Order: sequence, then C-alpha cells, then structure tokens
Amino acid sequence: MKKLLMFIFTILVISSLHGHNRDYIQWWIYNHGDYSKTEGKNDPLVRQAFTVFERVKNAADKFEARVPRLFIIKTRGKPYALALPDGGIIINPTTLNMCYKDAGREEGDRRLAFILGHELAHLANKDFMHRESFLALQKYGDKKAREELIKYFELSNPEKAKEFKKRELYADQKGTIYATMAGYRIGSLFWGENNFLSYWAEQIGMGYAYDEAFGHPAMEKRVQFVRTQLKAVLDKVELFRAGVLLFQAGSYRDSAAAFLEFSKVYPAREVFNNIGACYLNLTMRHLYLKFSDDYFSFRLSTAIDYSTGAELLHLRGEGDYLKDKDISRYLDKAEDYFKLAVARDRFDRACRYNLTAVSMLKKEYAKALGVCDDILKIKPGDADALNNKAVAFYNYGREEDVETTQKAIQILQKAKKIDPGNFKVLYNLASIKQKRERRAGARLYWEKYLNLSYTPKDNYYNYVYEKLHKTAPPKPEERTGFPKLPAGISFKDTFSIIKKRWGKEDVKEFMLGNAESETSDSWLINLQVIVKNNVRVLALDGTIEMVEKEYAPTETLPEILKRFGRPQKVVRHSNGNFYVYKDKGFSIKEINGKVRSYIWFEKDF
Repeated sequence: MKKLLMFIFTILVISSLHGHNRDYIQWWIYNHGDYSKTEGKNDPLVRQAFTVFERVKNAADKFEARVPRLFIIKTRGKPYALALPDGGIIINPTTLNMCYKDAGREEGDRRLAFILGHELAHLANKDFMHRESFLALQKYGDKKAREELIKYFELSNPEKAKEFKKRELYADQKGTIYATMAGYRIGSLFWGENNFLSYWAEQIGMGYAYDEAFGHPAMEKRVQFVRTQLKAVLDKVELFRAGVLLFQAGSYRDSAAAFLEFSKVYPAREVFNNIGACYLNLTMRHLYLKFSDDYFSFRLSTAIDYSTGAELLHLRGEGDYLKDKDISRYLDKAEDYFKLAVARDRFDRACRYNLTAVSMLKKEYAKALGVCDDILKIKPGDADALNNKAVAFYNYGREEDVETTQKAIQILQKAKKIDPGNFKVLYNLASIKQKRERRAGARLYWEKYLNLSYTPKDNYYNYVYEKLHKTAPPKPEERTGFPKLPAGISFKDTFSIIKKRWGKEDVKEFMLGNAESETSDSWLINLQVIVKNNVRVLALDGTIEMVEKEYAPTETLPEILKRFGRPQKVVRHSNGNFYVYKDKGFSIKEINGKVRSYIWFEKDF
C-alpha cells in the first residue's frame, strides 16, 4: 500500500511539472534541465555566477518567506533572466556568455550583477509579469501568443501595459542600487552609445529605441532612467560617508539628519539601521545623564552599519526612564527604523541586534527573546545574540518571579567560549553575579573585563574601575607624536578658505533638516563636503568640523595601540575598527589590522 501511494504521488508530481506550472523552479528544471549540475558543472562562468549572486542577494531587499535561489537552466533562448514567485531566479548559459563575452571578469561581474539585481528587485516587489505571457502560451501556443498579448495590452488594457513598464524601470533602479551595495561599480555600464543595455538589446533581438507592446520599455528609456537614478545617488553618496564620520565622533543628531537625507535617494536597509542607531545612542546619552543606575545595569550588543560592517554598542537598564519624554520618543523612533531595516532583509543580524536592545529598553523581554532566537537561526553560535538572549532571559525570568540566574550564566558562558574577547559578555557575567551577591565571582569577571586589551576606557570602564578600586582610574600617560591635521587645514578656518586654497575641486552641499520633526525645536544646517586626492573635509554651516585623510595600509594595530595607548571608544565595523581618542580629537580607521585613515574632529563633539 505504501509503495502504491508513493507511485501515485510521483505520477502526480511529474504530471504537475510536465504541465504549464511555470511559477515554480521545478517546472523549469524538469523541462529544461539544470545546467550547473550537468554540462556546466566545470564551467568557470557558472561558479562565478553563483559568487556574484550571493553578493547581490545579500545586499537586496528580501520580503516574506521567499529565499532567493539562482538556477542556470539548459536553454539557449528565452528566458534569459526571470524571477519566479517561489524565489527562484533563472538565467541560462547564453546569459553568461553575453555578460562575459569580450569582457574581463570584472566587467562581466558588473553586467551580471545588474541583471541579477534587476530580477531580485522583481522578486522583492512581487512583480511576476511573465504570468500573462505564460497564460497566453498555454492558451494560444508559441506562434500566436505574442500577437494575442499585443492585442490584449494595446486594445484592452493599456493601463496595465503602462504599469508593467513602470515596474521594469523600478527594477532597473533597485537592481542598480543592489549591485552597487554589493560592491560592483556598475555606473560604467550605462554611459556612451555602446552601453551594456544597447549591447543586450542587440544580442537578444530587441529594438533599442522603441517600447515593446507589453512588459518592457525601450532600452534607450531604461538607460536614461538608470543614468538619472545613478546620478541622484552619486550626488548624495557623501551624505552616507558624512553620517558615518559624524556618528563615530558622537554627533548623533547631525548623523541622523545626514542618513535621513540620503534615505530619500537610497532607501536601503543599512541606511535605516544607521538612523535607528543614532536614536539609540541619543537614548543612551539621556539614560546616562538622568538614570545612571539603569545605564550601567548591562551591556548589550547592538550594531551600526558602515557600508557592510557594524559597530557594537551597549545598553539596557530599568527604572522610571520610560516616563521621560525624550527617552521614550527616541526609543520609538529607533524601533520604527529598525523594523524598516528588518523588513528589508530577513537575514541581516545587525538590525536585529538593535531591535533586541530596543525591546529590552522597553522591558519587552519576551519580544527580545524571540528576535534573539531569529538571529541564532540565521547564525547558530552568534556570541552577540547569545549575550543579548542571556540578559533578556534573566530579566524576563525575574519579572515572572522565576529563578533563571543559572540559565542566563550558562548562556553567557557559551558566548564567552565562542568569543573569549567579547568584553560585553564579561561585563554581563560580572553584573549578574553582583546582582545575586556573588561578589567574588563578580570581581573575577570585572578584573578580566578591565584587563582585556580591546576594552575601551569609556563610562563603563570608569564605573567598573571605581567599583573595584574605590578611586578614579589613573589618567593616561602623556604621549607625543599624535597625528597632525594635513598641511593647510585648520579648524579655525572656514570652509570657504579651504575651497579657495584647493581651487577647482568639486564641492558637495546639502541642506539637512531636523531629524526630530515632531518637536518644536526645528533647525536646518548646511553640510559641505570637499574631497581632494585622499583628504575629505566636512563643514557644518561653513565651519570645518571633521577631516579625514586616507593612507596606504602600513602600520599595524599593535603598533597603533603601543604608540597612542588605549582609546576612549572602539567602533567596530566589518573589516576592523574605529579607535576614537576623544580627548585628543582624532580617531583611527583600521581594516584587517592595518591603519587606513586618520580622522580629526573638534574635541567638543
């Protein structure tokens, strides 16, 4: 009986696949075959295609439960690229040949990144316009289908044809953004008469200057549209860079305003996450000034994106701070932006760290536990997720009047084993031990916390030192040889002076509005950015506030720390850290253990 049921099930599946159910990748594999597992198994272009796809997929918006997957089917004709409702993205060997023909690998990668970004945009926006074509094929057959579709769109439903063309342009726009976010410099694809889309149109037999009767606008229009969109983003990309520099220097309001302005042309997950992180830091600033007991209670993992990286911050407390209007308002705004970021990428952990932190600050511990579990599904053994989960578990259990101390400690011990240098984990182990009057255990972990070479000398460090030694930490020894501002620049100068000295360099100017629009204290500020060679200068309302100078990587991290001592703040990103010496008015950007730039700022930041 069991064998009979399996036989009937197999027949039904084969029947379904052999029919016209083209919404599912199984239909395409069954009817055409999987090129990557047959003839293309050893094709280097196939391996490269999956590499490019992973990068672009990680940058793309992802909605609902569809996991984008790439398939290379064995057909040399249409479809050259197609997004399916089940999350499948289809290309074929001809697509790869057109991308890499007469092009180096870098140029081919750019071409393919744009094509895959375009299809991922259709998937994220739930644009499956090919269904009309498939239904026509099923009803009329190959020869008559196109004729019937043209009649349908031209005579019966011109508005739908117009809407389809808009969606194609939108997919071009988002595909451009996704590919750029993935690190591909695709702007060169769209300039000149022999641009990539004109080449693509010629290869697949499409007209360049004329709209199709349905589905696709003219390639010429698409090129012009993409150029416009690229220019809008490129004209404002300095806003994102300025936001990052302002953030790491502690100017959170100006940083949020820069990110908000940039989000108008680049509404990406990283931008929303960074806006939320600005509000989260404003929350912490108010918490430290008004509710210090809550501020020092625990250190939780949060994150800010630096392009594709993150900075870990720390927070959480308890008490009456939620009645404070400023704190409550900042928390609500932070949560709103983190939710926007989460909705755009179901696999990103950075914005989820932040969401757990906000939930715990709001005393919504069950919600925080749920988000921590989501992160651990994405990456089992994530030490920062375990750190947050332990604190949420401890506080949730305490609210329910359940003894959960030992369980929380076990989770933190697991995180410590995974990441022995995680100073937040050590801090929280000490904090829980102290709250349960295990003073010897608390002291042991706090000593380890102070002795970690990566623990910054911030408010938490001073708090722990004073608790253990009953005195303020010793002042850092005076050192010499700190990096000096580039020649010809001074914080006493106005931006106009620098502009005059540098001559014909391009200057970007942006008007930033108050990020807290619902308050009465509205403001506008003018951000000016000028870049010459490897030096970037930022001014607010004509006054120089920040200078960055990039270097070829030479000095190593141990050399930096030996020369300058322990910093007051460490801002982590994907490939390294910012080491911020607030008392000296400069910071260091380190990537893969090497110095990449120095950043100077006014000390009152």
